[in-house]
Amino acid sequence: MAEVKLLLAKPLVQDSLIAAALTATSLVGAVTHLHVDLPEGGGDVTLRSLDALGVALILLQTTPLVWRRRAPVVVLSVVTASLFLYSTLGYFRSFASFGFLLALYTVAAYRDRRTSIPAGIASAVVVFLILAIGREPIEPDTVIAECLIVGAAWFIGDGFRIRRGQFVQLEDRAARLERAGEEIAQHAVAEERRVIARELHDVVAHNVSVIVTQAGAAERIRGTHPEEALATLGVIERTGREALVEMRRLMGILRTETERPATLSPQPGLQSLDILVGQIREAGVPINVKIEGTRQSLPPGLDLSAFRIVQEALTNVLKHAGPAYVEVTVRYEGSRLVLIIDDNGSGAGGRNGDASRPTYGHLGMRERVGLFGGELRVGLRPSGGYRVTASLPLDEEPS
Repeated sequence: MAEVKLLLAKPLVQDSLIAAALTATSLVGAVTHLHVDLPEGGGDVTLRSLDALGVALILLQTTPLVWRRRAPVVVLSVVTASLFLYSTLGYFRSFASFGFLLALYTVAAYRDRRTSIPAGIASAVVVFLILAIGREPIEPDTVIAECLIVGAAWFIGDGFRIRRGQFVQLEDRAARLERAGEEIAQHAVAEERRVIARELHDVVAHNVSVIVTQAGAAERIRGTHPEEALATLGVIERTGREALVEMRRLMGILRTETERPATLSPQPGLQSLDILVGQIREAGVPINVKIEGTRQSLPPGLDLSAFRIVQEALTNVLKHAGPAYVEVTVRYEGSRLVLIIDDNGSGAGGRNGDASRPTYGHLGMRERVGLFGGELRVGLRPSGGYRVTASLPLDEEPS
């Protein structure tokens, strides 16, 4: 069934079926003398019965319609000439004349007006010639009827051409917008990765500075205070491991542009959450923070990313939620850190619950969560508002 539908959807197959149906109808109508007054008009006078020439002229009015979309002007020329000869020779009027109207419609539908307007005028002239040389006198209502019929075929085809052109333009515009959206999203991801790389670089640089300082101190006191010097080695080892983990993570991020000089200012973490919450409250948003579980010492890179995730979620609340109440939950679950940011805002602009179409803020959060092998869920709450849930493993090793 699917193959049949696919076959019937092809224009050549459709036109072949139309030509075959019109041919059969025309031949049967001509043999049985079914009266058709389109478009030649002029009464019921018949000068000659249907013979081989008449059959050939009927076929020339119908069978070329198979190629009407490939060569509209040629098909219209053949069909119109055959109709003219068939009518002037006095054969019984047949359904084949509908082929002339379909051919005229096709020219108007598939060629621009520089071609279709002259073709329409020429077709109208041929119809008037058929009326003029007929044995019946030309009546005004006949002329008006022929003008309406020929004009309707042309205007319907021209309207179809205009609509098809608009549809093609809309498809092209949609494709260009989709490509532009993909480029913007890729640029946003690359930019967010550069920001993450710069921040992780700051963490590593800070740890290396600590190692150098501790090593220098141990070198100075190893002779006078050997026990303190040995204790300093433990600090150096722990700091070095943290720096190594962050450096491995950093190597997985490609930096495509020369970065601005990095600063060694202390990076924020969850310990700075109170400052961030204070800023949100000053902006007029009621907010509550809950800490669940036993606090744990976090690697600097993960601590920084956790803070940025909360910060981005709260920024989205300020931008899109409208009047809202916010609750931030920081949950320590043994081997995982879970961040939940809930709000009951009614605003929906820019906060799409469809994960297949993330916003730029979502892209940043996903990059940060993905860097540590975590999971991020964003979407509308059943009770109203919005929820952001980030789950970060505390023991994830870089790949």
